[in-house]
Amino acid sequence: MIKIMKYCLLGLFFIISFYPWQISYGADHAGKDSKIAKDAGASQKPVFLSMPDPGKKVTFGNGYYLIYGFDKRPKLGNVIMKVEIFDNTGKRDTSLQVKADAGMPSMRGAHDTGDQTFALSKKGVYLLPISIVMPGGWEIKLTVIKNGNPIFLGRYNFDI
Repeated sequence: MIKIMKYCLLGLFFIISFYPWQISYGADHAGKDSKIAKDAGASQKPVFLSMPDPGKKVTFGNGYYLIYGFDKRPKLGNVIMKVEIFDNTGKRDTSLQVKADAGMPSMRGAHDTGDQTFALSKKGVYLLPISIVMPGGWEIKLTVIKNGNPIFLGRYNFDI
């Protein structure tokens, strides 16, 4: 009889201990899920389009195109990315702002450079040094900005 009472009390203890927690967790969790779902729709991540290999024309915006490349084949160490932008008449356009973020997609945050602004050379070429610190898959996300608004988002993936 005492054993049965012990098990009953033990069972009652577990029911009392966990039951209120489950109710409050369920209510809190449902509220958080609905808030997350609302926030996800409002703040979608930008989509970076895959760019062709360096040296090829990449069209975007209202008749713009760019040609990008590197000072040497990307390998461990520093490499300089070059971007030339032209308008619909084929004239070089230096009025835009160009940014890039380089990193390893398999190690997000570990080697990412963050958005770095390209410098404009005297010849009208946008230049940015990029440090390749280890072998593996790399990605460069390129953003072209006109009047404070992004008009092109592209990415180039390569292996070292």
